Amino acid sequence: MPDANTTERTPEPAARKSGRPRLVRAAGVAGLLVPVAWAAIVALELSQGQVSHSLVSRPERLFGALDSRWFAVLLAAGVALLVLQLLLVGGVLLRAERRRVARVAFAVAAVAAAARYGVSLLAPDPHLYGVSQARGPAALAVLACLPAALILVAAALGGRSRTLAWLSALLAVAMVWMAADWTIWSLRSGALQPQLWAVEPVEGLAAAWCALAGLWLLGLPESLRSRPKPGLPPSLRLAVIPGPGRKASFALAVVAAAGLVGVSAPFLRDYEPTIVSQLTGRTQVETIRVGDIDRTYRVYRPAQTAAHPGLVFVLHGVFGDGFIIEANSGFDAQADRLGWIAVYPDGVADGWDAFGSGPTWGQHPGADDVAFISATIDRLEATDAVDPDRVYVTGLSRGAMMTYKLGCELSDRIAAIAPVSGNMATADGSVDVPCNLDRPVSVLAIHGTADGTIPIAGGTVGITFSPLVDVIARWRALDSCAGAQTVTVDGASTATSWACQGGSTVAMRVVDGGWHTWPVRSSSPTPSNPDDFDASRLIADFFVAHPRVAGGG
Repeated sequence: MPDANTTERTPEPAARKSGRPRLVRAAGVAGLLVPVAWAAIVALELSQGQVSHSLVSRPERLFGALDSRWFAVLLAAGVALLVLQLLLVGGVLLRAERRRVARVAFAVAAVAAAARYGVSLLAPDPHLYGVSQARGPAALAVLACLPAALILVAAALGGRSRTLAWLSALLAVAMVWMAADWTIWSLRSGALQPQLWAVEPVEGLAAAWCALAGLWLLGLPESLRSRPKPGLPPSLRLAVIPGPGRKASFALAVVAAAGLVGVSAPFLRDYEPTIVSQLTGRTQVETIRVGDIDRTYRVYRPAQTAAHPGLVFVLHGVFGDGFIIEANSGFDAQADRLGWIAVYPDGVADGWDAFGSGPTWGQHPGADDVAFISATIDRLEATDAVDPDRVYVTGLSRGAMMTYKLGCELSDRIAAIAPVSGNMATADGSVDVPCNLDRPVSVLAIHGTADGTIPIAGGTVGITFSPLVDVIARWRALDSCAGAQTVTVDGASTATSWACQGGSTVAMRVVDGGWHTWPVRSSSPTPSNPDDFDASRLIADFFVAHPRVAGGG
């Protein structure tokens, strides 16, 4: 007879003797494969997306404009990843202690997975010219459901794995923090759908959790597999990851806050005027439909606007947007000084369809940038009583190239242009671009001699550029300028100007040692920095002195 103090054990099923159920093992393997599949999808999106230094302000470019081949590949990869994720969560459900909570976690995770593929596949158009109204809510669903699912998983696990439960809860908190932080930074950078910027990093944390859950289902490591043994002291039955305590938690919070302030300080210092203008409602994002595409632009209206204000368009560089050039140029201050209106239009895809564009660079089928600017002039002349004789355009880099093109194609409407670090040339670098003026257009070109992106002497850097002197010579011919020139020296800059037909002027300011940048006066001027001057004020004063010429050219 068995000992009275011995409990007779029921034999385990054969399936358990031979190891874990096959479904649980398969779910564990799926969990390990999730980060691999996720990384492959991200790599595909990055390779096909419009990725650049301004991705934080245009996060929709991360998810790419896919042609039919890559769309099919992404769809297949997404389905495979979805199957892996659902298999993993199903395996976790089988091993959870609280089955009802686990079922809710499964449903929430399924919603997050479906919404994530909506983010990838709900592009507004094949070129990513517009902003998808469906993609934004899908991204919010991802950011809300992923941490919610992990919190529910932590609750469902119970005592089956305290370590995995703690890790799930901590990753959920990290997801919430990361989603808020990345979204706020993208919002402050002018993104129309800033939540898209947070999708990939939050999903990366989810992929890491999948690997941990896969290890747990496979029984590795021991700390993830087993609950604490009943015979251990109560202190050892607590979670494997101990809490930091009140004082340590407070100290960590202070360090985190100080770090966030330290990281944010340069951004706030540089962009403070632009951020304030948005908070006071003086900068607004407006939309205008041109052809079949909705185009957006930022418009800054000063507190005191002239009765018939001048209108200045400031164009961003390649892969940029209106917020970036508004903040970097500081042209809002000139609008305040003059009582004028400043407009910062958003290009599409890589920017502007300027001179020198080719099939793989700058050409945007269906998007007419010239018509966009012309339609915006029409609207603001109607809504803000803009002076039609004081419409101007300036821009940086690719925006400067578009500035030249607008001066040529809208010469009947634009009084003067001021390209900064730009160029005007055909695809092969010839200055003989199509340009027939209806009226003389005044020109002020600013360019640095150390510009390695668009060399002042011309040459090929990605695309082919013409020398600045050839560009200026072309405009002198277009505006019928006199042969005599006026030369002035201001610090590291040398300005040369020619008097032209109808009171117009063609001028160039060459900055000795200047870089590919928008020159800005710093709070602590340094003589060694040749770009330390206020280009926006210089340009604004040039515009003030050059209204639209009355006669035809």
